Amino acid sequence: MAQNTPIVGVGASFQFSLTGSPPTYTTLNGVDTITFSGDKVATEKTTTMASAGGVDTYISSTQDTGSCDVKCFWYPADTTQASLETTRLAGLPIPMKASYGSSNSRSFSGIIESMSVSHPLDKVARLDIKIKLTGPWTLA
Repeated sequence: MAQNTPIVGVGASFQFSLTGSPPTYTTLNGVDTITFSGDKVATEKTTTMASAGGVDTYISSTQDTGSCDVKCFWYPADTTQASLETTRLAGLPIPMKASYGSSNSRSFSGIIESMSVSHPLDKVARLDIKIKLTGPWTLA
């Protein structure tokens, strides 16, 4: 598939690795939405009294690579979802990857910030996972 061709989520997956290097990825079951926040470069103001024309000047600083929200159907007995909860409790970054069918993937290291389960009266139970990216991400 050409990189300039739009894609849909069918065939996409979210994967994580609990092993060392090289990572061995496990596919998270029940995923139906993967959303990345935009990354952001911090800027620092460098304006002084001597700045020309009273116009503010800036330099770039650090880059915040953002976050990833993964939404799933909650499967109470699923081992992939349970292992992510164990990882969340440990608070350690692990290798993760969002694969987009046969087109490409985004790999990154992430810390699971929260996992929230909802049990609505008339809808399917949901699991919402919030992940903070740490370090750079790569497209492949």
